[in-house]
Amino acid sequence: MINGQLNLHDAIRKQVDFKQGEKEYKLRTDRVLPTLIARARGWHLEEKHMTVDGEPISASLFDFGLYFFNNAEELVNRGTGPYFYLPKMESHLEARLWNDVFNLAQDYIGMRRGTIRGTVLIETIPAAFEMDEVTTTPTPSPNLPLLTADQQIIYELRDHSSGLNCGRWDYIFSVIKRFRQNPAFVLPDRSAVTMTVPFMDAYVKLLIRTCHARGVHAMGGMAAQIPIKNDPAANEKAMDSVRADKLREVKAGHDGTWVAHPALAAIANEIFNANMPTPNQMHVRREDVSVTAQDLLNMNVPGSITEAGIRKNLNIGLGYMEGWLRGVGCVPINYLMEDAATAEVSRSQLWQWVKHGVSTQEGQKVDKGYALKLLHEQADELEKGAGKGNKFQVAAKYFAGQVTGEEYAEFLTS
Repeated sequence: MINGQLNLHDAIRKQVDFKQGEKEYKLRTDRVLPTLIARARGWHLEEKHMTVDGEPISASLFDFGLYFFNNAEELVNRGTGPYFYLPKMESHLEARLWNDVFNLAQDYIGMRRGTIRGTVLIETIPAAFEMDEVTTTPTPSPNLPLLTADQQIIYELRDHSSGLNCGRWDYIFSVIKRFRQNPAFVLPDRSAVTMTVPFMDAYVKLLIRTCHARGVHAMGGMAAQIPIKNDPAANEKAMDSVRADKLREVKAGHDGTWVAHPALAAIANEIFNANMPTPNQMHVRREDVSVTAQDLLNMNVPGSITEAGIRKNLNIGLGYMEGWLRGVGCVPINYLMEDAATAEVSRSQLWQWVKHGVSTQEGQKVDKGYALKLLHEQADELEKGAGKGNKFQVAAKYFAGQVTGEEYAEFLTS
């Protein structure tokens, strides 16, 4: 974490570079550089290496405080500001806490309140129900829980809000996690749970409407693809899927988007520039949208549960866990950048399928024995294809306890 803070410090001052073998990376000087947004860890995490009154400090406060104290004034002097990406929230009360932190920090160093800006990642189902409220004009979506203005995430951050951001994989994970005991919420193979299925489509539309009614940005989700350098045909197919995803986002009314690999930035820019000639789409109010609580919970997702889908989940979960055990936070698997969110979806689906005793498309009942059998087969296969010193068997040991429909940790890696 300290190395990350040092890299941010150097990047702000345009002093960051990196050498690896014959490759050398430096910041470009022939163009305006992208705006830097720092992501603090979620409120659920602690920083055990620093204590206050004998207790570990909140990881959120550690990340924010170290970055803000060392860089806020430098950022303002360079024409930007201390901008933050706020993940994992489930309640407007967590947004209120961030707002209090922002005010205290700005007051402490004598900075004008409102200089800090935060983009909230709406990546949990409880947060989706606290995006909108019932006291605004235009009339908000009907049939959502009746929240007053001061129970709404954007309102809590009203002096510091840049907007809201869709977080697809974490959002799917949250839906499964929060409703994992309910058989009505069993979903098919992960590949079938796209952004166009009913509950995801409703969430996207509600986010855009909520943001634009309040004059803040509605950011799209992450494209996880990475270039396939040794197969031009496969690479073009993958890039076409990125184009389709970004076209869906800009047509829906998003103001911007995210990509997992720098090579995809040009594609995202091309699609957004062609379809969004204005700096943003806040004029696209989406007053045609009417999202109900039932829409956000509509699990009518076409698709099947297959053995191939189970093995894919295991590969992703084991691949991520093995990397995490080696200190790597993002792992390229089958030309997709997999992170904690996709590993969480994978293990949560497996847990859910075992818990409810579903049957695969092939007619195989998914129980504890079957799940563990496939787990060990996939671990052995991955180990054979990996180099010496890999940790796939250790990963399988930890992963096994999370896919049998019994024990379920709130988060896989904490």
